Amino acid sequence: MLLDALCREITSITQSIEVVGAGVGVRYTFVVTVSSGRRFMGMAYTPIEDLTHGDSRAMLEAYEVLKKGRDPCSLAESPYPLVKSLLVAYLNSLTAHVYEPPPNAVGADVLDVMEFDERDVVAVVGYIGPVIKGLRGRVKEIIILERNPRRRGQALPDVSAPRALKRATKVIATGATLVNDTIDTVLEYSTNAEAIALVGATASLHPEPLFRRGINVVAGFRVLPSNVGEVIKALTLGGGTGEVYRYGYKYVVTHRSST
Repeated sequence: MLLDALCREITSITQSIEVVGAGVGVRYTFVVTVSSGRRFMGMAYTPIEDLTHGDSRAMLEAYEVLKKGRDPCSLAESPYPLVKSLLVAYLNSLTAHVYEPPPNAVGADVLDVMEFDERDVVAVVGYIGPVIKGLRGRVKEIIILERNPRRRGQALPDVSAPRALKRATKVIATGATLVNDTIDTVLEYSTNAEAIALVGATASLHPEPLFRRGINVVAGFRVLPSNVGEVIKALTLGGGTGEVYRYGYKYVVTHRSST
């Protein structure tokens, strides 16, 4: 599956990086790593809707796996989505050590980078409010898919994805699809899409492995090393993107602009 493959590629190019901290907030899970005195943080969506009684023990074991560097990619096989959130946060943190977004990508917005017109049918996988608002009036139709019933509103459940995605000419998927393994479904059924974007703080992985697997646009977020402490405080107190985005920068990388 995609998460397994991404983990193998990213860990193969990141060596001698130590895990020094991790935590689970209401909105985001995070991992902090250090290498050669440089400290970076990675974040990933906390799948509140999928938590189970086994998560706490599984997370303690998973953290020890990351700390000791014992086959971290084995965590992708965990039946616990929270463990996968920890793994994605770890991969995002590793990415920050080895990948710097190009200057023209910093501060960009995915809706400005992708091209839309009145003929487009856009599937938004995950209820991404700013994206949905920005698309209204610009495209023919917006199809919204949302896994979490508490956030769904008028959106379709994710079981509707196979048929809905086939109609889409453009797809914008939240990075949370990496945590719950629905990214594989997105890629499998987006057969008519001219472009597929993976977006959000959870999507802050090294873009090249994503580009090689059919994703055209990666919109992520980088926490500035000097602000890691402030972001830890914000996340552990229940903060989300509104509270942490001032401590770093957003960026959008496309397949053609990454080199």
